[in-house]
Amino acid sequence: MPDPAGMNRQNFLQLFGLGAAGLLASACLSGCSSAGSDPAPTAATGVDFAVDLTAVTSTPLNDAGVGYIYGANRAVIVAKTTAGTYVAFQAPCPHQGTSVYFDQAAAHFICPNHNAVFNLSGGIISGPVSSGLKQYAVVQTGTSLHVTG
Repeated sequence: MPDPAGMNRQNFLQLFGLGAAGLLASACLSGCSSAGSDPAPTAATGVDFAVDLTAVTSTPLNDAGVGYIYGANRAVIVAKTTAGTYVAFQAPCPHQGTSVYFDQAAAHFICPNHNAVFNLSGGIISGPVSSGLKQYAVVQTGTSLHVTG
C-alpha cells in the first residue's frame, strides 16, 4: 500500500541502497586520493653513519640483483650504481613513506606502494609525488663509506 507521498517500501529500499552505495564509493575514492590525510614523510636529518663494505650486512650492495642496503634505522637507502659509485638517499618515499628500493639495472629508485620512480639524482621520473628524494653525501675511503647529511 503506497503512502501519501507515493513511495512504497520497495522504492524506499531501492533509494536507500543507492544512497548507501554512493556513500561507500565516495569514501573509497577519497581514501585513494594522493592528497589524503597522511602527512608527507620528511627526510632524516643529522644523518651520519659508516658502512663497512666488507661486512656481511653489506653483501647486497655487490649483488647485481639487489645493489642496495638500508642504513640509519631504514631512514636511508645506500645503493651501488652500475658505474661502481655509491649514492645515498632518504628511504621513505615523499608520498606516503613506503621504503623505496633500488633497481640497479634501470638505475632508478622505485616506491612499491604507488610506483613512484626517481632517478640517480633523486629527481622525480614518474608517480604521485610532489618532491624528489633527499640525497646524502657519500665518501668512500678504502672499504668504508661515510654517509652524512
